[in-house]
Amino acid sequence: MNTTQHYNSALPFLFLGIVLVIVTVSCTSVEFVKTGNEYTPLPPNSDVQVLLTVDKNQFDEIGIADIGGVSLPARIEKAKEIARSKGGDVIVPAIMCNEESKKRMRSGYIIQSFYILKTRSTAIIQKPVEETRSFTQMVEKELLPEKRSATFQQLLREYPQLHGEVFTNTMQPSGFYKIPPSLLVYGLSQHKLCLMKFDEENSALVFIPMDKINTIKASIEGKKSLSIDYTPLGVYKEKYPVLKMVSQ
Repeated sequence: MNTTQHYNSALPFLFLGIVLVIVTVSCTSVEFVKTGNEYTPLPPNSDVQVLLTVDKNQFDEIGIADIGGVSLPARIEKAKEIARSKGGDVIVPAIMCNEESKKRMRSGYIIQSFYILKTRSTAIIQKPVEETRSFTQMVEKELLPEKRSATFQQLLREYPQLHGEVFTNTMQPSGFYKIPPSLLVYGLSQHKLCLMKFDEENSALVFIPMDKINTIKASIEGKKSLSIDYTPLGVYKEKYPVLKMVSQ
């Protein structure tokens, strides 16, 4: 057999090998290790939160999922699927701290660990209401708690302790921006990311839910400030607090 014939006969096997490599690299691999109790599976459309820091007293650990894939959003979605199947409603991705490892998380095939958690149910204890109290007083004191504001430095330095709490501050929206790859870990790709002027010298990045987009656009066009209810998520480039606007 001459060289040309040998080359031509090898082409199908070479093509098959390339296909197998592509399929292997493209697919998402999953390995789950149970570390706690499993719960009744949740419906496929149930919400699963992506948190970077958690208070261990508020969650039960179900297990750890090692997920391999080339896409961070795909790994997150697969982790959410696993969480729902185990009855979990929170996933916490294992974050690699150095810049090189963060780049690998965003591109290339890697195996990433996700903690699968279940939010603990908290009993609400209602105190007896005095008969002399009016309905208005009850609403003001028990159903409408006083809103708190946070300072810029608190959001920048103390966000792990503030995670999950709701604050209110007046900010001026500047414009919408494409979500950076490193912020996709929050699982908020259906939100819009807006840069907002927090005070005279500082700005914050705020994830805006779709039902609030028109309100923010109107504020940008009118160059007006507005009161924002939000919960802290993290910090971007050690300079911008990352917040999630809370719909009322």
